[in-house]
Amino acid sequence: MSETNVFLVMLESSQHEQLPVSIYLTHHTFSGIVTHITPETVEIRTSGGQPAIILLNKIEAVIGS
Repeated sequence: MSETNVFLVMLESSQHEQLPVSIYLTHHTFSGIVTHITPETVEIRTSGGQPAIILLNKIEAVIGS
């Protein structure tokens, strides 16, 4: 299974189960609950209530909280 597929499984789990995740990029980290996934992006609602749209190909790691 490729890295992207593993990330998608974790992101979809966050979306369906409303569980928080941490998404790590090269120089930034986002924490929150996934609200929407497209073939190229993921949208999360951060713990501060702000939306963030992240390109899937920029994700370095995903960790369930």
